[in-house]
Amino acid sequence: MVRLAIALVVAAAACGGKTKDDNTTAGSGSGSAPALYAKKLAVSWGISANGATKQDVFLQTTDETGQQQSFPLGTYDGTCQVITPAPEMKAATAVACTNNGAGVELDAVVQGEEIIVMRGETKAGAAPDPMSRVEVTRVKAPGGAAVQVGA
Repeated sequence: MVRLAIALVVAAAACGGKTKDDNTTAGSGSGSAPALYAKKLAVSWGISANGATKQDVFLQTTDETGQQQSFPLGTYDGTCQVITPAPEMKAATAVACTNNGAGVELDAVVQGEEIIVMRGETKAGAAPDPMSRVEVTRVKAPGGAAVQVGA
């Protein structure tokens, strides 16, 4: 009999308590919770003049909160401009710096949680060679972030 009484007390404690209040509606609350942002990272290029014939190139990232970071990639001869990379480069975006028919192409390749900037030499009339590129820098993206590419 004592065991039955203990079992009933335990069952009542496990099932008992407050009943659910069905009077709440969507939108009710104090509104004091912090804003929740989806993770994203916008990637763009920056190009600025450095004398009469050179330009500085950098990669800029902006996260979902508006925080920006700039990653210098070097100073290059000639004129630099954002281009659409050749499909074989597997790059999301690129910058080409040309001077008298030769130059450099900087490709931003999104791979997992990193943006890898690759540098390759270019010549007028010749297709760029993806296997001859060298790594310039790597930029970490937040885990699970959607990477968006802009100009």
